[in-house]
Amino acid sequence: MRSAQGSPAPRLSPPARGDHHVQFYEAPSFLFDVVARFLATGFQVGEPAVVIATEAHLSGIKAQLNAMGFEVEPALEDGRLVLLDARDTLARFMVGGLPDWSRFQQVIGAVLDRSHRAAGGRKVRAYGEMVDLLVKDQNPQAALLLEEQWNELGRSYSFSVLCAYALGGFQTQEDARTFHQVCAAHSHVSPTESYSQVPDDELRLREIAALQQRSRMLEAEIEHRKRVETELLTAVRLRDDFLSIAGHELRTPLTTLQLQLHSLVHLVQQTGDPHMWERLSRARKQAQRLGTLAEQLLDAVRIGAGRLTLQVGACDLSALVQEVVERSAEAAAQSRCQLRVLVDPSVRGQWDGARLEQVVTNLVSNALKYGAGGAVEVMVKASRDRATLVVRDTGIGIPLDAQARIFDRFERAVSTNHYGGLGLGLWIARQVIEAHGGVIRVESEPGLGATFTVELPYGA
Repeated sequence: MRSAQGSPAPRLSPPARGDHHVQFYEAPSFLFDVVARFLATGFQVGEPAVVIATEAHLSGIKAQLNAMGFEVEPALEDGRLVLLDARDTLARFMVGGLPDWSRFQQVIGAVLDRSHRAAGGRKVRAYGEMVDLLVKDQNPQAALLLEEQWNELGRSYSFSVLCAYALGGFQTQEDARTFHQVCAAHSHVSPTESYSQVPDDELRLREIAALQQRSRMLEAEIEHRKRVETELLTAVRLRDDFLSIAGHELRTPLTTLQLQLHSLVHLVQQTGDPHMWERLSRARKQAQRLGTLAEQLLDAVRIGAGRLTLQVGACDLSALVQEVVERSAEAAAQSRCQLRVLVDPSVRGQWDGARLEQVVTNLVSNALKYGAGGAVEVMVKASRDRATLVVRDTGIGIPLDAQARIFDRFERAVSTNHYGGLGLGLWIARQVIEAHGGVIRVESEPGLGATFTVELPYGA
């Protein structure tokens, strides 16, 4: 059976002739010794060798061979030893992320054939770690397919091949499946040095027993973590359900309250009572704040469920910013901030105006809240491929360790005892900006204020 690019489909079974070995290792020094002994055994009976390894490992294997008394340079000159770079060799037969069978035959088959003929028909010993590179590249499918192609090649060429994998490349549950498939594709499997170098059989049995116990322990831990993960996912779903219900339940009385307050505004305007007007203004602000919090709760649920949708259309960011700033004039006066605006005229793009208004309002409100008593600057600039919004304050600033997490859900850089809010505003802002294909970032130092920068491509 053949797979894509004419490659043999993985059988995940060892070769019939039993000449495909795999060595797992932890330290490169152990690997160099194993490979050198594998090659030296062949050299003693006149078998040539082909080594396909990384540059660093080629140097280590050569040094080990020299240390064992084998003269490497003469063997390279007369063709008894061939050294190939693993990454370069891989590149010669990989197609679309998978090893191509025809190209593999041409590249590797030609090398083996030359060595075979040069040695008078003797069997060739080959060492390769291209498969290990593929696993490290997180391409186990290609590694397994390449192992099977080595087995397939063994039907046409007389050789014994040793593969090697760093045990550290198999860490996850998915890696465990790959590990077992790798073992199945070889006729001989050798464990790492922590077992291979144990001096006698009794100690090896003890080591096996210890490994079995650790395996059971890890299996139990995996099952425990699966249960905890399920419980956490359930808790998150229940939390989101609660937030959604709370947000919707708050909306109804708030709408009624805001309508009543609106009616009272007309009555107070007729009576002209300044004390009543002041109290009514405070009530309206609190109702507006509650409305904002309810919308943030609903947005948190929508975004968490992947339901943030943009209503994209023509939008003038400069005009939008001007409107938000005008609405913020009273809040600026109360916070004793000097609110300055500098915008390029008519910065237009294809954006969701309502969502961008939400972002601008959040950034300006934060600047007025945390920069009380100082200057707050709002700027809009146009460049060739994007619009830039900058909101700068001279307030308390944000510590460096908090500058990344303030864009996460329910995260805050200050104590809730001194500043209100749910810790959702900047998270929602980031989601909105990134949905537009833009970025939002902050630069700040404690005591020196904060500068938030939003960059938006013109087409969402």
